[in-house]
Amino acid sequence: MAGRFTVSRVSFPFDLRIKRFLVIRPANPGHWALLIALVLAFVSFRAFGQYPSTPQIFKDGTALAIEDYASAPISSMTTAAYPPATNYGNYLGRLNFLRSEPANAPRTSERFFVNDLNRNLYVLTKSNKTFTIYINFEEVYPKFVNYPGYSGGIVTFAFDPDYASNGKFYTIHTENPARSGSAVPTNGSLHGFNVTGYTLTPAVNPPAGTVVREAVLVEWTDTNINNATFEGTARELLRLGCNNVIHPMGDLAFNPLAHPGDSDYGNLYIAAGEGGAGEVAGATHTTPQRLDTLHGKILRITPDTNAHPADGLAANGRYRIPTTGPDPNPFVSLTLTNLKKEIFAYGFKNPHRLSWDPPSNKIFVTDIGLSSWEEVNIIVKGANYGYAEREGIEQVFIGGSNNEKTGSQTTPPTPFPNPDSLTVTGIVGSVTPRYPVAAYSHREGDGITSGFVYRGSLMPQMDGKYFFGDITTARLFYSQLSDLIASDDSNRTNLAPIHELQVVYNGVERRLYDLVRDEFVHKGGIRPSGGVLPGNGGGLRTDGIDPYGVAYGGGRADIRLAMPGDGEIYILSKSDGMIRRLVAAIAPPVLQAQPGTNGLVTLIWASISNHHYRLQYKSSVLDTNWTDLSGDVTATNSVATKTDALSAATRFYRVVLLP
Repeated sequence: MAGRFTVSRVSFPFDLRIKRFLVIRPANPGHWALLIALVLAFVSFRAFGQYPSTPQIFKDGTALAIEDYASAPISSMTTAAYPPATNYGNYLGRLNFLRSEPANAPRTSERFFVNDLNRNLYVLTKSNKTFTIYINFEEVYPKFVNYPGYSGGIVTFAFDPDYASNGKFYTIHTENPARSGSAVPTNGSLHGFNVTGYTLTPAVNPPAGTVVREAVLVEWTDTNINNATFEGTARELLRLGCNNVIHPMGDLAFNPLAHPGDSDYGNLYIAAGEGGAGEVAGATHTTPQRLDTLHGKILRITPDTNAHPADGLAANGRYRIPTTGPDPNPFVSLTLTNLKKEIFAYGFKNPHRLSWDPPSNKIFVTDIGLSSWEEVNIIVKGANYGYAEREGIEQVFIGGSNNEKTGSQTTPPTPFPNPDSLTVTGIVGSVTPRYPVAAYSHREGDGITSGFVYRGSLMPQMDGKYFFGDITTARLFYSQLSDLIASDDSNRTNLAPIHELQVVYNGVERRLYDLVRDEFVHKGGIRPSGGVLPGNGGGLRTDGIDPYGVAYGGGRADIRLAMPGDGEIYILSKSDGMIRRLVAAIAPPVLQAQPGTNGLVTLIWASISNHHYRLQYKSSVLDTNWTDLSGDVTATNSVATKTDALSAATRFYRVVLLP
């Protein structure tokens, strides 16, 4: 073939477009030519400042092989007495985070740490996939609460950068302040826990509304990090009151690029939700925009009060706030009553996940939206991300006849504010909000999950791609890091394209949602009324169909992504209490041509076993419509073929993955 053909690439400026065609042209013009195209069009969605009328995210042929990694012990929320009876009609294990200890810790190669929102922080042994209870929070904290609310319980944890030498790590859990009795922890079950000297901090409550939950940040010091039990002390750093049972403090992180002696070394970044305040009209609505409250913010504090003695001390005396040096927090110089100098960025609803990509030095935060948009944000110090006046790329209304609608959803549509500015008490002049770098509408899902820039070794083709997903539907997405960075500009409608990832399990393409459903049933899960997974209600997207016309069947898969120290992507799912791992990338198939005799040509492409493909052709690249070749192909292994009888005319081919 090399002597008979020349190869060129042709680009087409379509908005919904095939990025490039690979054209094989015959050296002799009298011979036929082939067009070889990637599976389906790569769809680029550039928002135009309005709510989309149709789904905008589609598969581009990129598939990832997934495998079961570990099955957590079945657990249940405490709705009445503790310990609760196992509830097979609800989540079987509410896994929320999976993390590695720092690379220099003695046992980091042997184990992970995993938290189940219900109560347990586990050690997960990699060799045999066994879970060992490290701390049972419900048996330590008398006012611990894990119900109701999707994020109640032991929410998250993070290891201190000096954990290998000081044994320190940090946790967030939720408590019910109305519960009678003392909130001081006990060691009746956690015998190695020395509670002597443990004291509570006064709750930092929102400036308006009643408080029904408290999120508690605790610093732990384990005196022996070589075993799987906790022995040591703990210190309460911050107690944050919330107006509702939702959106507490959600995530913790340290700067992975900071080294001892750097101004940011040892500073803890905290993703703090608005506690449901911004969702309702009235006095609490402005909470995320206020600089005299910690809610709806990214916070930055220094837990070690000895680290930077010149910095300001928190009101409770438990941590310092970066107020001096080359990189102070952005609002420390404002004149405002009750100013919260801990604020690093603000204007969020539920920034429940943050991740730091060291090569690009970008902090990514996924912010769960209200009723219309889900956001990926790049965090800039001091920036205002708009909520509760903005959602996604639009203005949003709270209360009244347009409650929870965005500007383009009102009747008639409400023009976007011009100028685009917000008034923030304490800041002189107006503030222009900063917008997400990627966003998807609720035509695609319900709630964005965690996201990470992939830097692992199992899927080298995916290096530099930002992985994320939708919590309830278990759809997995990616965006190019370069597209996300390019979209971090002043143009609110400039969003990075989002591509859906296909999932291959045991050689067969499956929806991740269906894998979770099957495992839920396999473990004894009882299908709730109206669905096959728990959490069915509230008009969730999972009550309907996916963008390809296939019904979900009700309920929530409730997935979370994790990227621990090995750099690989793990998927945690609450409904079935499983951890799965992405282990290989299957690139979009590219057609190859093998000319035969008697005017026949065999088309060959990489395939997924048991998946269905359709070959199409047209006689001119300018033709609008493609013609189907008779007979779809069902792949039986990793390579599929189709033979066609060529006419004298030129033919351009493409292969299409079928739902």
